[in-house]
Amino acid sequence: MDRKLPDDCLDQIFRYLAENACSLYSCLLVNKQWASVTVPILWTNPWKYEKPSKDEIDETFWPLIIKTVYSCFSFDTKDLLRKNGLDLILEGCSSAMYDYVRYCQHLSPEIIDQLTHERSFNEPPGDLYRPFLDQLVEQELYKLFMSKSSLRHLVLPKIPLSYCPGFGLCLQKLRELVCRSDQSVDLFYGLAQICRSIQGIIVDPCIDDNTGLAALIEFQSNLKYLEIHAPEARAAECTSIGQAIVSQARSLIYVHFQGFLCIHPSILASLSNLKTLKLFMSGHIANIQQFASSTFPKLEILDIFWDEHTPFQIFTMLIQNTKGSLKRIYWNTDCPPTNSEDIRYYLNILTHNAFSNLTFVTVWWTEDVDREFEKFLKSCSNLQALKICSFPLDGIPQAITRLLQLLSKYTPPRLNVLDIDGDWILSPDHLQKFLESWKKKPRLSLFISPKITLLEEHKHLINLYQEMGVLEHFQGAEFLDEVECLKDLFDLWLSS
Repeated sequence: MDRKLPDDCLDQIFRYLAENACSLYSCLLVNKQWASVTVPILWTNPWKYEKPSKDEIDETFWPLIIKTVYSCFSFDTKDLLRKNGLDLILEGCSSAMYDYVRYCQHLSPEIIDQLTHERSFNEPPGDLYRPFLDQLVEQELYKLFMSKSSLRHLVLPKIPLSYCPGFGLCLQKLRELVCRSDQSVDLFYGLAQICRSIQGIIVDPCIDDNTGLAALIEFQSNLKYLEIHAPEARAAECTSIGQAIVSQARSLIYVHFQGFLCIHPSILASLSNLKTLKLFMSGHIANIQQFASSTFPKLEILDIFWDEHTPFQIFTMLIQNTKGSLKRIYWNTDCPPTNSEDIRYYLNILTHNAFSNLTFVTVWWTEDVDREFEKFLKSCSNLQALKICSFPLDGIPQAITRLLQLLSKYTPPRLNVLDIDGDWILSPDHLQKFLESWKKKPRLSLFISPKITLLEEHKHLINLYQEMGVLEHFQGAEFLDEVECLKDLFDLWLSS
């Protein structure tokens, strides 16, 4: 009786190890069957295994990867490289055991650059021919991938890909494209004829209204994700790209603008199925009142990472116009509320029943809004993460005693992530009383502003309550989205 697991069962098991390179490498060594199942998983995106851990640098990674990729070159390519004096880079590159490149789904100019430059060249004196040799190897690498791979993720290179045999088949199933708007119009028109199933497009930078790029956006059958980085210096609307975005209004669920909002707000407002809106604005938003009156009936995530110009009330109006589906309002901004009345109005909006789905929200607090803050805490029963910013932001530390009392008494039952941001005075005694009140609540991940002074007594209390299981994590952090231990949680919210 054959007791071997079939390949498809092994494949399902090994895919659980996709993020664990060491375990997958071990599977390669078991037997031929395990190796044949593991290789496609490892080589889907082999470049991601460059740094197995945060503090570890594997100096053997690229030499081994390069040797394996070069072994996939055809006889004709190897002959061409040898005729141009590149014998050394082919040293030890015998015929590949597997067609590794066939399984690659991720490619970028940075990867090609690593594959080109990490291996020593047998260069002529004076290095006069190095640019030519680099270009030759780069060209042959692109030909290799275009002829064998079926890419899902591509960072578009500057060089034309149309000369590569098989590039049409290679890009037919492309799902994510990273590009620049200043790349060739014809290049985008060519891609528009081939690629119809792209789900995510990142344009960085978007510095002109490229009609070819607009066509590529419009021709997609199910575009879900769009990220546009427009330099503030651009400061002009991209009419063609904007109209192409309108054509994708039914499918787009994630939109991210950084720098300058390079489309008219009415186009943004047309995205009726939008679930995630991320804004990182360094330039003024044109037609700002129309932007504030936009209605997003299905919006779940609103992230305002940075904004130096838009008044706080504009975003308050935008939030008020949503239809109750918001789950996260994450705010890192240079335009905070200007007075207590702004905070009071904002808290009253969040207290409304329409916002009962909130799991993460950013608020501001001062003793003048105690009543509204208490109502807010009582009404948001599903809240899991809360960021509280100090007010006023005039460099004068704010007493935190009353805030901690309110949190201890009225904390939503599921809250387990708390960020105290801004200028605060936090004594060891107040910290201890707060942590004592948390003993019967979910384990807390507590993050505080780097501006808060921590004494040895604070650190002793933190260690004590971590040992007791009251604190899950404690960290001084300016931006929660950059906290490593919250990365998975942010990704979870993002995919919701």
